[in-house]
Amino acid sequence: MNRSLMSAFVVMVCLLSGCAYMGYHGKSIQTYPDIHAGVRTDKDCLMCHAPQNAVKSGAPETPHPDFTGCLKCHNDTI
Repeated sequence: MNRSLMSAFVVMVCLLSGCAYMGYHGKSIQTYPDIHAGVRTDKDCLMCHAPQNAVKSGAPETPHPDFTGCLKCHNDTI
């Protein structure tokens, strides 16, 4: 395999593997334990962070509302 093909393959894997695997996710919910105490499912996250709910809740809007795995990415240790 030549070098440019290998480089292209690595870039594709990185782009397709998602934010959680690349470490590009936002802050951990553990940064605000009082606000997130009852959060146990992705549905709980989206109740505040989905685009249609963020204005009402005052929470930052998620850039990927259709993605599942909120807690997988954002429930890491601080």
